[in-house]
Amino acid sequence: MAINGEVKLTVSPTLHPANITSIDGYDAAKGYVADAVTTLDSAHQSVAHVIEARQKVNLDQSRTDRAKVLMTAQLADKYSEKLQKQFESSWGRLDKAIQHTEQELSQPLQQQAGAGTVNGEIRAHAKALSRDERVKLLTVAIESGDITTAGAILGAPPYLSGLSDIEHKHFTRQYHEATNPEMAQRLKVMQATREKLQRAHPALLQELEKAVGASRRDVERLQAATNEAEAALVMKDFNPAEH
Repeated sequence: MAINGEVKLTVSPTLHPANITSIDGYDAAKGYVADAVTTLDSAHQSVAHVIEARQKVNLDQSRTDRAKVLMTAQLADKYSEKLQKQFESSWGRLDKAIQHTEQELSQPLQQQAGAGTVNGEIRAHAKALSRDERVKLLTVAIESGDITTAGAILGAPPYLSGLSDIEHKHFTRQYHEATNPEMAQRLKVMQATREKLQRAHPALLQELEKAVGASRRDVERLQAATNEAEAALVMKDFNPAEH
C-alpha cells in the first residue's frame, strides 16, 4: 500500500464546469443549469484543495505516513459529504425542470377559433391520403410553419385525420419544438447537463480517493488500527485484586 510520496496529480477534466458551460446553447439556458455549474465547480475546487492539502501534509516530517493519510482522508470525507448533497440538489432541480419542459412540449394543441369548416376539410384530406403521404403532409407543414394545416390535424383527436395515437404525439412534439425552438434548445441543454453530472459523480469519488493517496478500504483499516491504539491508551480504574 503506497500511502506517501510526492503528489503529482491534477483534477480530472470530467469535474470541470466547462463541461456544462461549453454545451451548445448554454448561454440561452444558463439560468436553468447555473446550480449544476456551481456544483461541478465546487467538486473541481474541492479535489484540488485535497491534493494541495496532501502535498503540504507530506512536508510535515513530525507526522507518520499513517497520520498523514488519515488527516487527508478526513478532509476528503468532509468534502464528499458536502458535495453529495450538492449533487443530489442539482439532480433534483434539473429533473423537475426537465419534466416540466417535457410536459410543455407535449401539450395537446388547441384548434384555432374561427377557422370554420377549413379544419374539417384539412382533416378529411389528410385521412384520405396514404400513411406515407399523410406523414409527408404533416412534416412539410411543421417544417414550413404552416400552422393552419398542422393545427387542424394535431388540434383534434388523431382518428379524425387517420393518425395513430403514437403518430399524433410524435408530430405534436415536433410541432412544439418547431414553434418554440428556445424551449426545445433549453431542454437539450438541461438533459446534456444532467448527463454531465451523472458522469461527474462517480469521477468525484475516484478523484478524492486518488487525492488522499490510499483506497477507502486502506483508510478504514488504518482508522480501525488507530482507534484500537487510542482505546488501549485510555486509563482504567481497577478493583483491588483478591488474595
